[in-house]
Amino acid sequence: MISANQYAGYGVRRGTGSFEIGVIHRDYREMLDSAYKLHYFEGFAGVALGNVRARVYVSPDYLRDSRTTYYGEVNARLLRSGKWSLNGHVGVSLIPEDKTVPNPGMNLYRDWSLQVDRPLGRFSFSAGVAQTNYPVFRSNQHARVYASISRAF
Repeated sequence: MISANQYAGYGVRRGTGSFEIGVIHRDYREMLDSAYKLHYFEGFAGVALGNVRARVYVSPDYLRDSRTTYYGEVNARLLRSGKWSLNGHVGVSLIPEDKTVPNPGMNLYRDWSLQVDRPLGRFSFSAGVAQTNYPVFRSNQHARVYASISRAF
């Protein structure tokens, strides 16, 4: 899957902790479910303390019919050895049920990942395993192995 994300926000650091607030614009090339937009905005607020960061996201336009969706996540560096680090992630999505369902409520989806990271000069290498029961990004719920090389500019 190819995607692009643009962030804008503000953060305040206090000792080993911090608070952040901002907005993200996300662009995806494809989605498996046509109820979701390929391009959407979401606001976020987060707190960090030491190696643990938690964020809450709210999107008023993730769904094509403009019903609000929610996502919460916790990320933590679990281990560091030299330039290598092991990171963990858990997340929960609250997505409105289809409007055709009588008395629609919210669907709860979960995701998790374990990832190793290492800087490579101006680049960063990551590899890991991830799993979700959220059917929009892929049709099965099996854990997947992935690797990436990225560069911030």
